[in-house]
Amino acid sequence: MADKPGAHTPDADKPDIARWVEEEAKAIGLVIAPEYRANVVTNLERSLAIAQPLLAVALDDELTPLPVYRP
Repeated sequence: MADKPGAHTPDADKPDIARWVEEEAKAIGLVIAPEYRANVVTNLERSLAIAQPLLAVALDDELTPLPVYRP
C-alpha cells in the first residue's frame, strides 16, 4: 500500500504529502503552478494536523446522526 499517494511508508510515520498533492492534482486535472506547490503541500499538512484529533475519536456504531437543520 506504500505505492498509493498519502499511504504510510515503512520508513516514515507520515504520508508523502507532496506526492499525494501531485497525484491528486493529476487525477482531477488541476494544474498547480510550481511557485504555489510548496504552499499547497504546507496547507494540506496543516489541515491534516488540525483534523487528526477529530479523526482519532472512535464512534459507536449505534449512534444515530441528527437530522439536517433547515431554518
